[in-house]
Amino acid sequence: MEIVRLIDKPEAIAQVAAWYHEEWGHLGANRTQAELTHTLSQYLQLSGIPQLWLALEDGLPVGAIQLRYQEHPEYPVDSVWLGGIYVIPANRGQGIAKRLIATAEHYALASGADSLYLQTEAKNLALYHSLNWRVIATLPYSDLLVKVMRKSPIRENHDTRN
Repeated sequence: MEIVRLIDKPEAIAQVAAWYHEEWGHLGANRTQAELTHTLSQYLQLSGIPQLWLALEDGLPVGAIQLRYQEHPEYPVDSVWLGGIYVIPANRGQGIAKRLIATAEHYALASGADSLYLQTEAKNLALYHSLNWRVIATLPYSDLLVKVMRKSPIRENHDTRN
C-alpha cells in the first residue's frame, strides 16, 4: 500500500467524491457528488491545510483522509480537524485507516498544530480510542449526534522534555 497526496493523483477526485456522497451524502446541504467534487478541488495544493491523502493498492485508490480547518461550527475557525476518513469495504480491517490517520497526524504536527479534532459516529469509536483519541463532546450534526474527539499529538506522541 502507498499513501499519496491528492495533488499527486488528481484524477482520483471523482472517485473520492463518489465515496463521500455514498457514505455521507444524506447529511444535508453541499453533499451532491458535483458539489463534493468541487470542494475536493480545494485540496489540490502542495502545502498547507487543507490536504487530502489517498491510500493506493496497485495504483488504485482504496481510502482517503482529509486534514482541514473547523469541521464543526462550535469550534474555532483555526482548529485543525481530521475528516473524510474512508476505506472501501473490501479493504477494511487491514490497517489502512490507521496508516492514513498517522500520515495526517504527522503532517499536522509538522505544520504546527498542537491539537487535532475529529467528529465521528459511535460505530467508529473503537478505532479512534485505540489511537489515543478522547471523546470531548457529543453534539448534533445534521440529523445525527456525533462524538467530537481530540488528540494532542505533541503531548501524547512526542517527548517534550529537554
